[in-house]
Order: sequence, then structure tokens, then C-alpha cells
Amino acid sequence: MKTNITKRYEVKMKINSKDFFLEDWCKTKIKLIKLYDDRQVNSLYFDTYDLKSATDNLNGYANRVKYRLRWYGNKNDKPVNAEFKIRNNKFNFKKIFTLNNSIENINIYEVFGIHNDVFKKDYQNVINLIGYKRLFPVLKVSYLRSYYYYEDIIVTLDTDITYKLFNDKKKQSKKDFGKVIELKIPEKHLKYSNNLINQFPFRVTRNSKYITGLSLLGKTSYL
Repeated sequence: MKTNITKRYEVKMKINSKDFFLEDWCKTKIKLIKLYDDRQVNSLYFDTYDLKSATDNLNGYANRVKYRLRWYGNKNDKPVNAEFKIRNNKFNFKKIFTLNNSIENINIYEVFGIHNDVFKKDYQNVINLIGYKRLFPVLKVSYLRSYYYYEDIIVTLDTDITYKLFNDKKKQSKKDFGKVIELKIPEKHLKYSNNLINQFPFRVTRNSKYITGLSLLGKTSYL
């Protein structure tokens, strides 16, 4: 198990311009350092039948949890992580459990069961995070992510975002032609982060890929 216990403040900006290229813009505006090569990120979000996690997000609850499987690359043969993304007031942190198997070789419908062996070492915390909820796979989100670094702040740019309902027999998918910039700011650096935030020519906004995908596919009202 990997646990990211560092509290982070996340700032998001949605870009609807197809002509904005972060790397070119940063050459003249901000000296961002590219961390490593771009990679495809795949997230499979889980929720209850009545979409309680989505509802908590839409209601703006200060304390809430997102449940997802995450893997990287454009093939389904990579190891999968089970992640709890925990929102505590304005800050986020994650609990990550490595499943040591690919998405094609796990029991999707049991992976977030509290008796999954992978949760044994942190069993009580997992019980607190899941409670009595029965979680099911709902929405797959895939996108290309670029990673940058600025004085202990991670800056990511997500493009080519695609949403697909997990159990949709019609296999419909929706393409999001916008882009998302996200600043992941450690709590200790909040004081000087405004200088970086103000450099960007975009409005800071709430943006949840899970909620956006559900909205575009007609499962909730958000946009």
C-alpha cells in the first residue's frame, strides 16, 4: 500500500481554447520544468447505485471520498491501483493500494469490498472510508497528462479527455475538447502559490472529471 498523506490544495482551470499550448506559453511566462514524458491516465470511478459520491460532490460537501481504479498507458495490461481520494475541507490526500494485477484480471465488482485482502494492512481506515456502501463501477475516464514542476508545486495539463459509462451496452463515449490545468499545492506552500496562480490567464473553477463525464452522458446535471 502507498499512502499519500501530504495534504494538497488543488487549483483547477478549464481551458476551452484548442489553440492553447502550455509548454509554449510557459517558455515566455513561467519557467516550469517538465518532470517526465506525457502518459495516458485511465480512471474507473466507483459509486453507489444512487450515485452518493457524485451527489456529495455536487452538494459541495467539505468532507467526501472518491473511489477509483487507476492505471497508466493505452493498454489494459498494466498494474492497477485502487485509490481513495479524500477531501478534507479545502485539502486532498490519497490512499493508494497496489493490486499487482491488470484491469482485465481482477474482479471489478469486488475490488472495493471491505474484505478484499489488499486492504488488510489498513482495514479500519478502509471500513471508515467505505462504511456500509456497496460500490459499483460507473464511469471510465481516459486522458493524456503532461507533468510539470514549479518550486514544489506540481502542474499538470490534461488533454484528449474521453468519458465512457462502464455498463453502457451502446458503448457510447463522449469527447471533451477542453483542457484542464491543475496545480497540486502542498499545504506548506499555500502562502506563495498565489503568485503562480495569478500568472495563468484562466479563471480558477471547480472541475471534476467524474461529474463532468456523468453530466455529458446524461446521468446528472452539472454543466
